[in-house]
Amino acid sequence: MAKIFVKHGNAAVDVSPEMERLVQQLLDANPIVKKVMQDEIEDIYQDAYRRWPVRVDPPRTAEQKKEAAYFAIARSPGKTTRDAFAITESLDDRGRFTTDAEPRISKNSKDSRSKLERGILIDGENITAFVRNSAPYAWAIKTGRYTQNNLAFGTRTSNELLWQPMRRAGNRLVNRIVRDLMKKAKR
Repeated sequence: MAKIFVKHGNAAVDVSPEMERLVQQLLDANPIVKKVMQDEIEDIYQDAYRRWPVRVDPPRTAEQKKEAAYFAIARSPGKTTRDAFAITESLDDRGRFTTDAEPRISKNSKDSRSKLERGILIDGENITAFVRNSAPYAWAIKTGRYTQNNLAFGTRTSNELLWQPMRRAGNRLVNRIVRDLMKKAKR
């Protein structure tokens, strides 16, 4: 189950086990709301976790690898540029330099995927279910050229994977509650 937080002003803190039981009892009193909230939050969280981009190094071409090898050999003590050229040509003839098939995860990746959270927030008399990314830069993450997900190039990841799905989930929750109330009213 999701974590439960209490919000006061700009601060949000975890609740005590007693408060968590009270919130669970409140949600248990409304089983339709509880089920829809839990199901939607979990679906959005799982989809966002699966599709959240990870910083990658672009795939290197065979020519880039050959150039890097040439300069590494040329910097070696006792090797001339002529030696470096001969060695890299020999390696190239043997098929040593090939283009990378897939981008590699960058050492500069800060792993914002693991900072995804889901929970329930109590703000005054409002109870809000949420999925968020606690990385301070999460709002700025965009889909790049080598991003390994199916989002359009240049789109903001948090909008596509968090905000829009939560908005749709809220609409589904309201529609479900209205349908349930209408059924009860007809009886």
